[in-house]
Amino acid sequence: MATNVVNLDALIPREDFFIEGGGDRPGSSGQERIDIHHLDNHFFATRLRKPDFQRETADWTPDKVVDLIRSFVDAELIPAIILWSAGNFSFVIDGAHRLSALLAWVLDDYGDNRKSLDYFGGRVSDDQRRIADRTRKLVKASVGSYGEYVGARNNPGALPPPMQIRYNNLANQYVTAQWVPTVDREVAEKSFFKINEAATPINPTEKKILRSRKSASAIAARAVTRAGTGHQYWSPFDPVKQTRIKELGKSIYQALYEPPIGEGPVRTLDLPVAGKGYNALPFVFDLINQVNKVTVPDGKRKSEPGLPEETDGVETIHYLEKTNKLIERITGDQSSSYGLHPVVYFYSRTGAFLPSAFFATSRFIDGIISSGTVREFLATRAKFEAFLLHHKEHVSLTVHKFGAGERSVPQLVLYLSSALLAFQTGKTGEEILAQFSENPNFQYLLPAKPPLLRRPSEESEKKTGFNKGTRSAAFINTAVAGAPKCGLCGAMVHKNSMHIDHKHRVREGGGNHFENAQITHPICDSLKS
Repeated sequence: MATNVVNLDALIPREDFFIEGGGDRPGSSGQERIDIHHLDNHFFATRLRKPDFQRETADWTPDKVVDLIRSFVDAELIPAIILWSAGNFSFVIDGAHRLSALLAWVLDDYGDNRKSLDYFGGRVSDDQRRIADRTRKLVKASVGSYGEYVGARNNPGALPPPMQIRYNNLANQYVTAQWVPTVDREVAEKSFFKINEAATPINPTEKKILRSRKSASAIAARAVTRAGTGHQYWSPFDPVKQTRIKELGKSIYQALYEPPIGEGPVRTLDLPVAGKGYNALPFVFDLINQVNKVTVPDGKRKSEPGLPEETDGVETIHYLEKTNKLIERITGDQSSSYGLHPVVYFYSRTGAFLPSAFFATSRFIDGIISSGTVREFLATRAKFEAFLLHHKEHVSLTVHKFGAGERSVPQLVLYLSSALLAFQTGKTGEEILAQFSENPNFQYLLPAKPPLLRRPSEESEKKTGFNKGTRSAAFINTAVAGAPKCGLCGAMVHKNSMHIDHKHRVREGGGNHFENAQITHPICDSLKS
């Protein structure tokens, strides 16, 4: 998912599309005008709602938000907004991003101000704040803040000449509103999907989420993606279950996405387990379903129903608890945590998060546990993980050959299992490569292509130097040599999965001084003989 996008999701609240009171707007009553005053603390803005199944209003880049605001103040044509009236609300069928961009300008809220903070429980990610701040600066430099225009009402002549022209435009500029001519909710919903798929195609995973929006999988995924904040999709459940869903959502989010990853090249080994948490709903939805062995209809046939609707929250909690258990095996300081280092297992050589590698590794660890070979894994873990680090290109080549997502997961599991077994039978790294070269399942990996980095053109290289991927690879390659290592198995330790263990037990005469302390993986500590 894109991460350089502005989160405007809080600016138009969500509401259940199937509320009491059908479509009461006359079907062919003509067009209406939405001017800037309708969005500035006007009753019209308070009635605006998005259907509860609509995807997040978080697809526009800062430049696109600026372009929309500039077009409005320059009196350029803006496509009509399509609305549907039901009960006391005006549902936005098409144009949520356009209206939200204008509301963001009016409220000075690009995902980090009062309305957004209230919506997200007072907590927004560093990425969201950074992009909001960038957008605000771009808007101010390009057209000026809305507050500047309001402040000039008594003296417009004090504005710079370009802003004076735009000030005058604001008195007459409007966006056309068209109303869906139906009182039938299901027809209105079909209109939403038809319009949105034609204008901005919905990717396959997003479509599955929308079609199954009231399922346990979708509700659980949304709870995780926003750390239990944002629109409360679980609000129909009783308060105790709502609290539990929010707790689990926050716990899983923190385990997956903290510490947050910064912008630019990788400059730390303390990477989050699952990359950037910003706009990660499709990945989390796939994670919830894979952990709970849920098969989601592909939605290719319009008549095909989505997943069954959740009724009481029990299944949602079950899905979250099972997912949380898996995440606790991968990361965290629980005694059962393997503390798998993200740099070793989940990131490419250039510092990009690889969802396929995450899913494959989770199945790989499940296989170790179910086969009862945990101690055997720990005995060769350091050599095995050093091999994975040295041959990062193998994962990238596998994804390239078999495809992203689930398509490459079985092959990656086979690769991990085969390499581990070879080490457990005494093979060296060189011998494993030779073994792969003779195995039809792995011949695509050889001859090895170590960097697998995109080389900039000679002209580009002269202008910009090393690209982001090369800089990240250089840092990782250097930093892993000095990374903290487990005192028991010798493999790398991540900051989120670190135990401090006695080298010599207290009952055996060991003291509590630092010379008798060592860092370990939680699982190594718990299985220490």
